Amino acid sequence: MKYVFGLLTLLLLTGCWSSVELNDRAFVRMIVVDKTKSGIELSLDLSLPNRLIPGSAGGSGEQTGKPYTYVSNSGSDIGEAYRKIQSDLSREISFGQTRVVIFGRELAEEGIEPILDFFAREPRMHSNAYLFVTPGRAKEIESITAIVERFPTDILVAYSNSHVTVDTTLKDFLVVNYSGGDVIIPMLKFEKKRIESEKEKEQTSMGTNGAAIFREAKMVGTLNVKEMRGALWILGKFKDGEMSVPSPTDGKYVSFMVQRSTTHTTPKIREDQIEIQIQCKAEAEVLSSSSNINLLDTKQLKKLEQSLNMEVKKRMESAIAKVKEANSDPFIFGNYIDWHYPKKWKSIKPDWRYYYSNNLKEEIQANITIKRLGTLQHTLRVTTGSQAEDE
Repeated sequence: MKYVFGLLTLLLLTGCWSSVELNDRAFVRMIVVDKTKSGIELSLDLSLPNRLIPGSAGGSGEQTGKPYTYVSNSGSDIGEAYRKIQSDLSREISFGQTRVVIFGRELAEEGIEPILDFFAREPRMHSNAYLFVTPGRAKEIESITAIVERFPTDILVAYSNSHVTVDTTLKDFLVVNYSGGDVIIPMLKFEKKRIESEKEKEQTSMGTNGAAIFREAKMVGTLNVKEMRGALWILGKFKDGEMSVPSPTDGKYVSFMVQRSTTHTTPKIREDQIEIQIQCKAEAEVLSSSSNINLLDTKQLKKLEQSLNMEVKKRMESAIAKVKEANSDPFIFGNYIDWHYPKKWKSIKPDWRYYYSNNLKEEIQANITIKRLGTLQHTLRVTTGSQAEDE
């Protein structure tokens, strides 16, 4: 009887009727979207299983070509372009490994809400995919040379993970866009360079270059690199980075590695005036110095700390001024007011954008402490003859 019961229970077990074998899937690592005269051009970065060598790393071993390719097609919208690409492929497209989405500038300025709607409705889409904007056509990324990494996608993911730029994900954008909010997305840059390890004279290289300001899913402005760094401080996402400030003794630059930063943002109401208070703290260590400053002098060291604080404050103020000019609130100051003063927020919410751009005040405090000076306390100089005797 027990055996009969066991056999009956096996009949109740079912498999995944809608599953697709791995060998029948085309895995998308990156999505590239551009605007065309008639609609949208969609490019998908697909891994090529027949060129992925088991056990190889960093491109070692014999390989007949790149382990990825791009397939493209156009349509009146992204859905039509996607269907055309799928009809030409022998495998079913899978977005489960998608890590990056790139928008061309023209499309970003027109508005990317229809693209976001497509991603939001796609159940297989990776919600933590990083977003980027290019200064021209996004399709230009197809011409870059990936040297250190095997896939261009890995380079872009590294940019975001290391916080050298803003790390805005698809999920971040969908959340703020649902409430009519704003966001900033990192921008890329492309340039021709001669790379010694490559056979060709010039290759297209890629790097980060500030950020794009979005208001209600439309690009309305840009931040330069220093302003983007200031935005990282405001968002509390600044991890570490090099900063140089002039010495108080001779004006020559001293370089620091700034790290272990924290940011606290709180709103305050004073006489019916709302003020956003931003407090930043960090530590710094000396990287190099071309100045004759004595780093063991406490007074001179304090002046260097003041210079660092002023530079950080300047970057943050510049970033806020630029987004205000674009009438965008990517730092969610409105949310902070709502959380702390819900009654006040209810009264100003209908006119928030006007209030934000014209009446909102900010108070920024930066406190960077120089913790490590390095083993060399004075600038290394080569002296000869009478110079050495005078010293």
